[in-house]
Amino acid sequence: MIKKTLLVLLTAIFSQAYAQKAKVIAHLNFTGTVGKYPIEMKLSLNKYNDSILGEYYYIKSGRDNRIYLEGILKDGEMLLKESAHNVKLGKFETTGYFKMAYVAQTSLNGSWSKKSANAANSLAVKLQSRESLKAFNPLGFDFIMAKKRPNYDNVTENAARYYTLLSLKINVNKNARWVLQEFDTHDLVKDEVELEDVNFDGYLDIKVPIYYPDLAKNDYSFVYFVYDVKTKGFRKDKTLNDLGVVFFDATNKQIYKYDADGSGNEGTMYYRWQNGKLFLVKSERVYENDPYTHYEEYKIENGKSVKVKSYKKK
Repeated sequence: MIKKTLLVLLTAIFSQAYAQKAKVIAHLNFTGTVGKYPIEMKLSLNKYNDSILGEYYYIKSGRDNRIYLEGILKDGEMLLKESAHNVKLGKFETTGYFKMAYVAQTSLNGSWSKKSANAANSLAVKLQSRESLKAFNPLGFDFIMAKKRPNYDNVTENAARYYTLLSLKINVNKNARWVLQEFDTHDLVKDEVELEDVNFDGYLDIKVPIYYPDLAKNDYSFVYFVYDVKTKGFRKDKTLNDLGVVFFDATNKQIYKYDADGSGNEGTMYYRWQNGKLFLVKSERVYENDPYTHYEEYKIENGKSVKVKSYKKK
């Protein structure tokens, strides 16, 4: 009887919901120049500890030649160290430094140097944010997660370290503006919320990372909520949610979806937005023991992706 009572009590405690302020990571895109050279830069700003991770590339070199960044934002100043892969040495090495003022969360102005952030010989850096943070800036919002320990059947030890998300309340100036509640009970979360312009309209949207800790592969995904300028609210996007983990190219306004089976069979799907809907426009696929890359191209016709071309190249 005592054991049964204790079990009921523990179940009640671990099933009890509570609220917690989420850690926010914002993915921002910048376009501009280093010296006279045009570049595209993407930075992930962690509001919890002001750390920054990112990447950039020179337009002339192309997106495949990305240079990686890490640093910190402090008192409106951004200090970033860059690194690139040295093919001859077979390792990453530091190749330069950025020192920039983050002006009104809309632009980055400063310098780039090969030797240090304060080096005399440097190139001027002028970058402009692609996101319209002056018009709508959720970086100043508080995201409150109402969650509880998972209590469905057969919870494993790994899954027990995560939480079921009941709702996401968004406070503006300490007042609740939106409450998002469309979460699946089997979607496990930590304490994170990400912001990114997923439909390339200039406004930051919401990505909630969800986890499947007992899977060997594909052990995480996202729940996407897109900001609607007309209604001034957030709507859950079914197409993005079905795609799961995708990558956003703000420069080309394109979305990438990768897949691989670990045996040499890999593919990339390319999507574009049209009239608020997401459509497949191209696919690339390689197969084990096949020297060709296989391509398919699509056009958007009558609200559908219609295949118009198939071909292969070595």
